[in-house]
Amino acid sequence: MKHNIAAVAAILLLVSSLLILGCGSQADSAKNADSEPLQVTIHTNMVGSALTVLAQNAGFYEEEGVPVQLQVMNGPSSDSLSALATGKVALTTGGIGSAAPLRMIDGGADFVIIGGQMSEGADLVTLPEKKREWENLTAESVQGKRIGVIRASSGDIALRGALVRRGIDLSTIQFVELANEPTIIEAVKKGEVDVGNVATNLRDTAHEQGLVSSLHVDELAPDFICCRLVTTSQEIAAHRPELVRFLRAQLKAYRMLKNEPEKTLALVHQTIEVDDKILRSQLYTYGHFKLSPDPTGERVVDFYDTMRYVGYIEGKADIAKHIDTSLYQEALASLLAEEPEEPVWQQLREEYKRNDGAWPGGGDHA
Repeated sequence: MKHNIAAVAAILLLVSSLLILGCGSQADSAKNADSEPLQVTIHTNMVGSALTVLAQNAGFYEEEGVPVQLQVMNGPSSDSLSALATGKVALTTGGIGSAAPLRMIDGGADFVIIGGQMSEGADLVTLPEKKREWENLTAESVQGKRIGVIRASSGDIALRGALVRRGIDLSTIQFVELANEPTIIEAVKKGEVDVGNVATNLRDTAHEQGLVSSLHVDELAPDFICCRLVTTSQEIAAHRPELVRFLRAQLKAYRMLKNEPEKTLALVHQTIEVDDKILRSQLYTYGHFKLSPDPTGERVVDFYDTMRYVGYIEGKADIAKHIDTSLYQEALASLLAEEPEEPVWQQLREEYKRNDGAWPGGGDHA
């Protein structure tokens, strides 16, 4: 009899424990569902926000239990960065480049780079008959040339930095600073500039109008950064777990990008307002454009230094203090712990070692 009573008591205790755990899980889910969503800026008129919208449309933010509200800001980067600086949004994603947030950091802004979005993505376009003039850049071949640029765009900074590294005096080149890429394309067509530096989203437009790519800027400056995932130290302090889950969702979106191109194109196109043909070209077929959630901290430092020595900033900030790769590493490590044999996670771990420093612990597995 005593044994029966003890057995019944044990069963009741087990059931009670399960109910308590179940209620706790439901409470956590309710908390996630009721919590304020992360406000995140995107640009829908270019592909830089592709990972962010892919994670949303594929349901990865919901899967990670982090509510996200996307704010479309297709205007100048200053709009997105102003919203971030004033606490109206928690994160900025694609569409703002790297120069604008780094320039604001140099001026004292409390911005922190925690992830990547895209890199590369700039071409020098010209008339077909002038293409060969840009195949071998030397001090002599570029002297007196007129290059149409958008001042302080990622492609402009990467190009100027690459020319300086080749020993070319920038004062021997005429950089014609124009308002936007359509204006650059028209200037090339009219012969007002010899070549135009345009971002990937306008490359196909330039080709359709009879121009050719004479040089891809990444051939001079491999893997130069463009859009990063930018937040503030206050947001990290207040919402670190949510930001890590946000990065887990971005990582899952990257895996889909790598493994499921047709599904990726369909989901991205639900939000990104770019022609199907151009979207496919940029994401998969043409190349010279990369999407990755890796913050690439060491390349951010290089880009900041390039901005300084081409005269775009004073270089007053300790830029390393404005790069926090630990959230991304934590997100990737947690996915590796769940799926240690996943090739994409393994590839990204190796890239982290090249781009951000040693993997914590030094082992193969997280």
